[in-house]
Amino acid sequence: MKVAAQIDAPETPENRGAPRKRANRMAGLRQRKQPPEMIQLMDISATGCGFRSRWPFTVGDRVWLSLPGLETWAATIAWYEDGRGGLQFESRLHPMVAERYSSEMG
Repeated sequence: MKVAAQIDAPETPENRGAPRKRANRMAGLRQRKQPPEMIQLMDISATGCGFRSRWPFTVGDRVWLSLPGLETWAATIAWYEDGRGGLQFESRLHPMVAERYSSEMG
């Protein structure tokens, strides 16, 4: 007798180093030897952020993020599609710094 079996794969969490919090801030994003482009941060964590941009970016490119009151922060374009993208920071932000730029501050 044959029995039909279905194996449900567990949902996999997103490939992120830390939970992200919503953000709604403008920032500068600069590619090597280029002037900074204005982007809108959508979310942020100690390890990266999501953004919207009217300018295209290439996955794997090294960029520098400029947030008000913070030194420029090196990152890599982790993904980019249809005006939205994600950055992976080369060095972790202190969690309190990421919290400062989130829109979820209490």
